[in-house]
Amino acid sequence: MPRRARPVETEDDSPIPAKLQSPPPEPPLDFTTPQTLFQSLITPVTTEEFFSTYWEKKPLLIQQREADMQGYYRTLFPLKDLKHASGQGIYYGRDVNLCKCKNGKKVVLPKRGKASYTEIMKDFQKSKATVQFHQPQRYNDSLWHIMEKLECFFGTLVGCNVYITPSESQGLPPHHDDVEVFILQVEGEKHWRLYEPTVPLAREYGVTPADKVTTPTHEFLLKEGDLLYFPRGVIHQADTPAGCAHSTHVTISTYQNTCWADYLQDLMPALLHDGGKESVELRKGIPLQQLLLLDPSGARGTLAGLLRNLADRIEGGCKLRSCEMLRDFIGHRLPPYVNTGSSLHRGQKGIPKKSNRPPTLTSTIRLQFRDYTAITVDQVPEMLDPTEELMIYVFHALNNNRESHMVSDTEDSPPVSGLRFPLSHMNALRAIWENKPLCVKALPLDSDCEKESLAISLWTEGLLENTQLDD
Repeated sequence: MPRRARPVETEDDSPIPAKLQSPPPEPPLDFTTPQTLFQSLITPVTTEEFFSTYWEKKPLLIQQREADMQGYYRTLFPLKDLKHASGQGIYYGRDVNLCKCKNGKKVVLPKRGKASYTEIMKDFQKSKATVQFHQPQRYNDSLWHIMEKLECFFGTLVGCNVYITPSESQGLPPHHDDVEVFILQVEGEKHWRLYEPTVPLAREYGVTPADKVTTPTHEFLLKEGDLLYFPRGVIHQADTPAGCAHSTHVTISTYQNTCWADYLQDLMPALLHDGGKESVELRKGIPLQQLLLLDPSGARGTLAGLLRNLADRIEGGCKLRSCEMLRDFIGHRLPPYVNTGSSLHRGQKGIPKKSNRPPTLTSTIRLQFRDYTAITVDQVPEMLDPTEELMIYVFHALNNNRESHMVSDTEDSPPVSGLRFPLSHMNALRAIWENKPLCVKALPLDSDCEKESLAISLWTEGLLENTQLDD
């Protein structure tokens, strides 16, 4: 029986699922490429239909009644996984919170220090508290596999939380998020209510006042194997109904701080820097005492003209450089999935490199892990003169640490793994990034020494496969 998909605004009764069977040895999702993974996740809706009809527009409920999908969903951090994770050392705040909705407000139980499974379950059962577990992909290989592929697909960070809610309980009050949300129902059932957003495509999280939560636009019961999507800004609340021992769902979220406003903020420093080198108008001083004016709107016409000139530069084909957003993404994202053989293995830093010899001029090379790399042009940060040299940066996520994904204890960005090359290497890098077998000697560089050095540098980072070893 094929899975059925429908917008959640319909009110058809959901059929009673058939008796569940053991999950198959292979997951029902297609991990061949990031694109096939996303398509198999939202099947039978097509990727094209999803982005034209639902993405940033309206919710979608996909009811998956096939036993293999239900069985696979039950491997995505069910309640029993919490016991194994707690045995490896988890802490309140960083890894887990206990919360409940009381009088329309979120109440977080005042817990500190190391969290034990016994203590968590005591509050879960007696206080009817929801277990909110942060970033379970650190402990669950299936979620790691899904999320690292989704980060490739979306080209931005993808986070995750697990919510385990006891019967007749609600963990969070009505609220809206600043992320695109995908809900995967792992265990039991959950009663959902969605409401019209007061801030469409919200950029900030917000709890909704009681007078704004009236008649839901959508109301339904999410069952094991079901998938729900809704855009950022959609107000929502969910509770575990009576008769259900507990409900476990995984929330996968993405596109936080990834709107045009964020992108423009990232592009503007480099755009203004480059424009200032070419435009004398941008280099002219602001009016006397401009900074001291209570209402600086007198400069509005000048500012508008300067911004129009910048827009003309963009349309004229000037180079645009994403500085911080790209570094943040590559530095924080998950490394490629490695089959560890254990669903609760805490991950591996880095990817094993090919056990072949370094490439030489006569070697045939090929790029690997392209989805986990990025090439950009940026200033050399240690240059004393900010008007000076630009360099090519090759960033990658191969050395990223799964254990710290989205749970860094510091606000500082982690160092980004990668290499730096002169601008003269751009054509050679583009040739390699075509992802076809290529002889080192054929690289478009001036000297054989540069060709071999470039290939060895990328190979050392694990980005190149030497497909033809020399004798």
